[in-house]
Amino acid sequence: MKQKHPELAVDIQEAFTADKLPDHLETGKALLEQSGYKNGIQLHLIPQVDKFYRSNKATNLIFSSMFVLVILLVVYLFLKTHYRKIDQYNNDISKIMNGEISTRLDDNEEGNLSKLAASINLLTASLYTHIEKEKQNRVFLKDILTNVSHQLKTPLSALTMYTDIMRNENTDNDVIVKFLDKSEKELERMQTLIANLLKMAKLDAGIIELNKSNHILNDIIKQVAESFETRLSKEQKTWAVKSDCKVAYLCDREWMLEALSNLFKNAVEHTRAGNHISVLIEETPLIIKITFEDNGEGIHPDDINHIFKRFYRSRFSQNKQGTGIGLSLAKTIIEMHGGFISVESTIEKGTKFTVHLPNLQNCKV
Repeated sequence: MKQKHPELAVDIQEAFTADKLPDHLETGKALLEQSGYKNGIQLHLIPQVDKFYRSNKATNLIFSSMFVLVILLVVYLFLKTHYRKIDQYNNDISKIMNGEISTRLDDNEEGNLSKLAASINLLTASLYTHIEKEKQNRVFLKDILTNVSHQLKTPLSALTMYTDIMRNENTDNDVIVKFLDKSEKELERMQTLIANLLKMAKLDAGIIELNKSNHILNDIIKQVAESFETRLSKEQKTWAVKSDCKVAYLCDREWMLEALSNLFKNAVEHTRAGNHISVLIEETPLIIKITFEDNGEGIHPDDINHIFKRFYRSRFSQNKQGTGIGLSLAKTIIEMHGGFISVESTIEKGTKFTVHLPNLQNCKV
């Protein structure tokens, strides 16, 4: 066309490259209308346009579907990794809460979860340091109490001996006799307090390992009661142990003896002449109950929630000779065996302490 009609080539070039005017748009519309292409025409009536539209529609649909599937797959993989990491965090935190304080969350990646893991690791490390320091402090306290107790044993033994010598002297002076009685009670109280403090310090330091084996609880309680038999007879109090059968339990005999002795002693100290102390042993497939019941003075309602605190002394029983540590020691020992102690009491009617022990082995003799 260039060679035959060079003037047309120039005109066509100018038609495509020249600036368009509004008149050109109107001219184009008029030309298309003469050929049958109007604004209201339906595209499906034009085969070529309809074919082009349908082919592009299918392509767009396939492309859109593939794009959505890719996005869903990416989101699924992200959430799966995300929740797997959260589950791992949850397992590690559970281990930490169950005592495995050295556990750390293994996550060195980027992101908010990794920052959370780093914060938890920092908190765990801080707790671990605090726990270790606390253990060291308890061991240090135990060592101090041990040293002090050894230092006190000599003067206490000497004072006890002097008291016995003075009591054996013939004297009719009532003041001296009363003084000796009070001295003996205070010396006995000091010896009991020192012994209990040492036991409590060992328990707190976590250096005690229970040597558990099967023991007959009836025999342990009988030994407890017999150790107070002289005092009970002197104070005109009675006691009885009740049980349908012999009950065996997996425990550390010495520590269980200590706990039950403190509960029996508490009943002895809070009863009057003529009162009765009974110990009831019951066994079910799930639990063993040891109930210490007396008909003594009872516990005031203001004290019932504080009696297991160390050195707690009620304002209603200041005349008693207790050290305020026996019940706390008993509670700690029973909890080390997986049990707990409940208490019920009514003023001037009596008190009932019940030891609840899990009966996992269900042993009978």
